[in-house]
Amino acid sequence: MLSAARLHPFTPLAVAAAVVTTTTALGTWWVSLAVVLGCLALAAAAGVLARLAVASLAILAPAWGSQLIIHGLAGRAGEHVIAAAGPLRVTSEGLETAAGLGARLAVLVVAGLLCALLVDTHDLVAAVDSSPAPPQVGYLVAATLSLLPQLAARQRAIGEAQTLRGARAGRGPSGWWTRLRLRAVPLVLSSVHDAADRAPHLAARGFPPRSRVTRLRRVPDSTAQRRVRRLALAAAVVGPVAVLGVPVLLPAGGA
Repeated sequence: MLSAARLHPFTPLAVAAAVVTTTTALGTWWVSLAVVLGCLALAAAAGVLARLAVASLAILAPAWGSQLIIHGLAGRAGEHVIAAAGPLRVTSEGLETAAGLGARLAVLVVAGLLCALLVDTHDLVAAVDSSPAPPQVGYLVAATLSLLPQLAARQRAIGEAQTLRGARAGRGPSGWWTRLRLRAVPLVLSSVHDAADRAPHLAARGFPPRSRVTRLRRVPDSTAQRRVRRLALAAAVVGPVAVLGVPVLLPAGGA
């Protein structure tokens, strides 16, 4: 089983950034498909394929649907009409545009979620703290990564408490809206209270520190990984520029 325990957190993030930017600049569907399949293969080797597939489909399904509606049904561009019904029409150009944008979005979502599943959050925070970045960046990363799990656990607790009190939301869209309203207000108020309560504790502990704090958690790193990160970051910048600049440098009719 593939493990990212020996990888520095910045290494997969830098490689993913290079892959996403270059693939997006290329805009070729088969390259995007190859990248997605490669990410799925890595997820299968790491034992997180099911989690990656479920999370990716939850994000991509509505995004693909919106792209299909905007470009495939409601779009007015394109001359090759496949089907038409009143103001709606399906064109081959619209479907091609929707498929291209959907493939690019799939690369971004799948690669990003794969990094989120493979990178250890504690190692990431420790790596940010050990880097030359300001201490506030490490706190923001830690707070952001821990926010969603805390909110999910809190909203479940709020729902259970309301169920014990006999709060009935009903079914259908109105019941969904009632549940959202009943849980959103205490969830937002508790989050604001936590933020206000955390500020004096951080100030009492001297945050942000005036000097670099020694961390007990060590993140493994190596010269080879540092070189890979430099190459990946360079590719993330140079790759899209090279891909987008080639058609401009080619003479007319040279392609």
